[in-house]
Amino acid sequence: MVAPTANYPTVVPAINQLVDVVAKRVVGVRENGPTLIHFEFGKGTLETVEGWAGPAFKAEIIHGADWLSFDSDEKHAHIDVKAVAVTEDGSTINFPYHGVVTLDAAVLSIFNMEPTSKTIPFGASTNTHYFHSGGKGLEGLENMTFIGNSRMTVNDETRQIQVETRISQVIAATGME
Repeated sequence: MVAPTANYPTVVPAINQLVDVVAKRVVGVRENGPTLIHFEFGKGTLETVEGWAGPAFKAEIIHGADWLSFDSDEKHAHIDVKAVAVTEDGSTINFPYHGVVTLDAAVLSIFNMEPTSKTIPFGASTNTHYFHSGGKGLEGLENMTFIGNSRMTVNDETRQIQVETRISQVIAATGME
């Protein structure tokens, strides 16, 4: 029997996130095995894509961090972000997300903040995003499903690291097959 290829969900570009990484704190190897590193966020933006059918907003990221845990074989790391942003009209958005990073020499160079690290393309990580807000018109965000794809950029002059994430809304299929 051949599995059907119809009625899979689709994705629609929804939100762009850009955030500075301002500090790295190595927590160390945890008792259950993974190494935990805390990456603190600095300034950043969270902004909807023009034409997205969801609620439009532009927000400043005011707080956030990634509690990144590395598998002992150093092939993958697991993202555990908790962050908060405030929209231009003063509404607060809580936006945690989780994901998996495929580790290679280029990614590890950035995580280790090596002076030779370079910007990497999208594709090293995939994420599941959540948005929560009681702000007028934003309440429905928590009833939507989002996935993201990230890359890290390194400014050649300042060595500033940024995480750029393209977030899409998952649209459910509606067929019967």
